[in-house]
Amino acid sequence: MVLGSEILGIQKTFQDTVALISIVELGISYGVIYKLYKPIAEKDEKKIAVLLKFYRSAFKFIALAVTFLGVIVSFIIPKVIVGRYHSQVLNDSWLSFVFLIYVVDSILTYLYGHKRIMLIADQKNYIATICRTVCQVVMFILQIVILFIFKSFLIYSLAKPVFTLLESILINYEFKKNYKNINLKVKDKLEKDEKKDLMKTLSALFYHRVGAQSIISGSTLILVHKLGEKVTGLYYPYVFITNGIISATNQIFNAILSSFGNYLARHTKEETRSLYEKIYFFNYLMFSYFAVIFFCVISPFITIWMGKDCVFNSFTIFLITLNFYLSGIRHSIFMAKASVGLYRQDRFLALLEAFLNIYFCYVLSGKWGINGIVLSSIISTVAVPLWAHPYLVYRNVFEVSAKKYYQKFIFYFFITFVLGAISFYFCSFTRSFNLYLQIIFNTLICTSVVTGVNFIIFKNSEELKYLIKIARSIFYKVKKKVF
Repeated sequence: MVLGSEILGIQKTFQDTVALISIVELGISYGVIYKLYKPIAEKDEKKIAVLLKFYRSAFKFIALAVTFLGVIVSFIIPKVIVGRYHSQVLNDSWLSFVFLIYVVDSILTYLYGHKRIMLIADQKNYIATICRTVCQVVMFILQIVILFIFKSFLIYSLAKPVFTLLESILINYEFKKNYKNINLKVKDKLEKDEKKDLMKTLSALFYHRVGAQSIISGSTLILVHKLGEKVTGLYYPYVFITNGIISATNQIFNAILSSFGNYLARHTKEETRSLYEKIYFFNYLMFSYFAVIFFCVISPFITIWMGKDCVFNSFTIFLITLNFYLSGIRHSIFMAKASVGLYRQDRFLALLEAFLNIYFCYVLSGKWGINGIVLSSIISTVAVPLWAHPYLVYRNVFEVSAKKYYQKFIFYFFITFVLGAISFYFCSFTRSFNLYLQIIFNTLICTSVVTGVNFIIFKNSEELKYLIKIARSIFYKVKKKVF
């Protein structure tokens, strides 16, 4: 750990504060994609241009709002960052300047946001994902080099907006290459009723954004206030890894989203529900594996990365893993919800979830520290979205009871718990090994247990047969292209 846990705590505070400011973004990046499905299917380039023009104007307004709020908060943020490390080394001007770098990074994501939306809606999200992945990988490598050579958090932070700008430029290039016939200078505007409907969706998305960012930023501020930057810094690597996996896997479901929305428009409710259950099963397979791997591998990994003193006890790691699983297993239901723009019905529940999270976070963190922070997130998740989102999707999209979903959720959760227990038991025999060998052997053990047991349980299921069929199809296509 080059810069220390205090700097990690400051970094997380900056990131979460900028995310809170970005509430004004309203989730437009994915929340209004469903409006493009029909004109894309009908190849109505004029209607596409009108919608994209509206989205471009929205992103310009968002960028201005984030800039204004960011400048104001830059004067306040040094007062939030308190502690021994700050008082000895960092001054208010330095903290404000670095915070503004994070604000600029956020603003640059809106530069060609409307063009990114088009790629996603047109089932070309893989292009946006490739652009992002390439830029992120190169950025991470460069940041590691910067840390070891310069040991400067300032230079480390400057790399982020540079690569965000590069990613936006690549998105613009791909848009121009793929959509030469779409004229964004079109003079037509959205019809009054359609604009009104979009504004209703955006207002509902605002509630969801407020709820989501209040959970993230509120818990971070409470964590810093009650436990200090050092403890926040110790917790940050775990959050960094779980959020990284959540973000990466979310890209997969975002790529599926537009295909699912188009499928829904052309098929019966029953056929769509059948497809969804296969996607849900895929979601389970993915996160049963990631949760078990995380639980069994994270301790030796953190020991190598940050040192033995930064490793939490097994119970804390279990809570973090449980929270991680509950977040990831809901990817598929979020996807189905977003495919039809289902946001108004539960907009107030998003605020309730945020209130519960912050309340329990404040109450439990004083008694149980990090465990209280993580437990508050689990409680608010179970209390609201875990049951509410499936209920709304099954009632409004599939028009059937969500009972089957809940039954599968309990079944999947039970299997994941058993897989974790079995893997953890066998991994206990590697504790005397070298740390690097522990990671390798624990990964192999978890992979064998999760893959083997899931195959035995689901080998005759329609869901697994469907996924194997898809995997074979992809394999043969790649093989044909390569050879």
